[in-house]
Amino acid sequence: MVQPNGEAASAPSASTSASSSKPFIAGASDVVMLDNYDSFSIAALSFTWNLYQYLCLLGAKVTVIRSESITLPELEARHPNLTHLVISPGPGHPLRDSGISIPAIKHYAGKIPILGVCMGLQCIYTAYGGVVDTAGEVIHGKTSAVQHDGKGLFRNVSQGVLATRYHSLAARLSTLPEELEVTSRTESGIVMGIRHREYALESVQYHPESILSEEGKLMLGNFLHLTSGLWTGNPGYESASSSAPITAKANGPLPIPAAAALPTILNRIEQQRSIDIARSKATPGATPSDLASLISLHVPPPLISFHRRLQASASATPGQPHMALLAEVKRASPSKGDLVDASSPSAASIGLSYALAGASVISVLTEPKWFKGCLDDMRAVRAAVDALPNRPAILRKDFISDSYQIDEARIYGADTVLLIVAMLTDEKLAHLYGYSVARGMEPLVEVNNAEELDRALKVGAKVIGVNNRNLHDFEVDMGTTTRIADVIKEKYGAEGGEVILVALSGITGRADVDRYAAQGVGGVLVGESLMRAKDKGAFVRELLSIEAPAEAAITPNKSLVKICGLKTPEAALIAAEAGADFLGLVFVEKSKRNVTHAEAKAIITAVRARPTPPSTPLPASLESADWFALQSARLASHPRKPLFVGVFQNPSLSFLLDTVDSLGLDVVQFHGSEPTGWARLAGVPVIKAFHVDSDSEGEDSLKEATRPGFHSVALLDTKVGSGKNALSGGAGKVFDWGVAKRLVESRADGLPNLPILLAGGLDIENVESAIQQVRPWAVDVSGGVETGGVKDAEKIKAFIKLVKST
Repeated sequence: MVQPNGEAASAPSASTSASSSKPFIAGASDVVMLDNYDSFSIAALSFTWNLYQYLCLLGAKVTVIRSESITLPELEARHPNLTHLVISPGPGHPLRDSGISIPAIKHYAGKIPILGVCMGLQCIYTAYGGVVDTAGEVIHGKTSAVQHDGKGLFRNVSQGVLATRYHSLAARLSTLPEELEVTSRTESGIVMGIRHREYALESVQYHPESILSEEGKLMLGNFLHLTSGLWTGNPGYESASSSAPITAKANGPLPIPAAAALPTILNRIEQQRSIDIARSKATPGATPSDLASLISLHVPPPLISFHRRLQASASATPGQPHMALLAEVKRASPSKGDLVDASSPSAASIGLSYALAGASVISVLTEPKWFKGCLDDMRAVRAAVDALPNRPAILRKDFISDSYQIDEARIYGADTVLLIVAMLTDEKLAHLYGYSVARGMEPLVEVNNAEELDRALKVGAKVIGVNNRNLHDFEVDMGTTTRIADVIKEKYGAEGGEVILVALSGITGRADVDRYAAQGVGGVLVGESLMRAKDKGAFVRELLSIEAPAEAAITPNKSLVKICGLKTPEAALIAAEAGADFLGLVFVEKSKRNVTHAEAKAIITAVRARPTPPSTPLPASLESADWFALQSARLASHPRKPLFVGVFQNPSLSFLLDTVDSLGLDVVQFHGSEPTGWARLAGVPVIKAFHVDSDSEGEDSLKEATRPGFHSVALLDTKVGSGKNALSGGAGKVFDWGVAKRLVESRADGLPNLPILLAGGLDIENVESAIQQVRPWAVDVSGGVETGGVKDAEKIKAFIKLVKST
């Protein structure tokens, strides 16, 4: 349909119908539609095609021209008798993607009637100096009831007419040019139409040509009936600048509310959250008294100091300005639409990647309607990072207006909450701030201007977030943080220097971070840019200008050695002198290697009487290490080596604790089915054995090996016997080492390999191959260094030497 020169003739069916009888609208004899690339073709059935078809069916002779394929002089030359101009819908921004649409509007305004649809409205708005920016919400195929002024395009159109909307950009109402005025809005106050006060120039933000829109043909017919470029030349359509009062009449036009009376995006979110809170408070098990009871019973996980965590930033290196990163997990936003899809990582995975890369705080959006968040996202993020040695603080980012929400945040794992000054009275702000502090959570108090800053400091806020986005219209001004930083320096002096300033919204790269760091800003919150980044960990490190920690700095270059099943001081001393890192003492009565407390005490005393060899200091990179990296590094670098490991198999708790305390054991090894929680009761690091079938079945049972926060290191040994209660060890049997290798390499992106102890049938003949294949943190041997059931000194020495050299 579109010709090589960018011009399209009428569709055969439409032109035939229009030319076979007298046109319905004789004055529309030369209508040009500038197509802003909304896929003009019959097959595509695009909005441009639908608009074209409606106009033709109404009796107009329409020519469609690609807006970028023609110049304004060429348009004048080809259509010297142009009667109407239509600016079509299309993707993109009017300043970049509308071809000659804006110049054509300026040229023909006042000369002929002009209609803009969707992007066409934005072109008209831009032509007269208005600003088009991201809308407060992304709309795709939504129908809204529209109220209008009953004039011009809306002559004889019903009130509350349904309109189909597809748009992510919108006219910024605060920049409405004097020449233009609003003609229609949705029931919630969103602008749906703009008209010139003097010229016959109309526009709508929605699609009257859509099958789901009501009375679209009537509106387009009204446009085609216009014959003059001035409202004064179109009798019966009433000038848009008419001062006649608009009153509400039965079946007549309704008054358009003033802009000041319309709810802003923030107002609408506030109203919805009030409804949500009331519903939650009435839910059995989640009433205010229920939450208070949970808190009094210490059900919520422990807190860390938000204020202190911001000061302990991963980027606080000598020679660089201190800067903390608040990395955000959010599913969507009113201005950008969905940020995740079915292929995206879970909230917990995203949060963990932020934490491992060096984020000081993880902000989690929990507002469900506009941001599609939930409290469960925050609970999952908290659980995912909870075992990290230096975990980030968790921020509940929501529209907090009730102390109930602060209790919710506490129960679901938050360390702090966001308080938005713009939506709170002074009394409410003071109450919520005090309530949060009383719960142990210093809030992040958000401001957008100097007046809000004064109010925040008046209640004693220690952490001020400066939102570069105005929540009333969602406009972003990156200079907002700069202005607030200047106000703090000039007005508050030393007092202001104690406040941590955090820049919120609009940060997209390291240049923004450097800019704010130079101004004394202590932190930045980054959301959309991080959520869209493919490698979130790498982007966090880029923002903080830190390098990825080298795994070699945490993991020993050579596998460590545990000699287990020792029964005499002599064998233990031989192992210690040969360089063993761990000495295992078995406290299992049915084992042939069982030792009594007295025997164990003699062995421990003999070995500890030796001079202590020099130890390796812990690497500084452990500040950002995960649970297993920290625990394994502590054991590997322990100043008192070799360490004594007490091996237990389903003992009573009293026997376990008595043995640990009376003998001074360094490590406990659970080799049975002991409760996971006992690892927190042992008082020393715990090695947990996992039993592997010799035929490599049952890998699912190893999932608990990677659970952080309990055992320090997992040990893999060959299962002996059959059935679910079959345990392992002592049989000299090897399992499939591929199982161990897969477990070592199984962890999520950003995490180092899992440190494990490899056991099960190891000896001098196979240990080298095992290490090369699995790369275990340590190897464990017992029967493999025995002769006739007794520890063999030469085998012990040879085994240790081989491991240390592999």
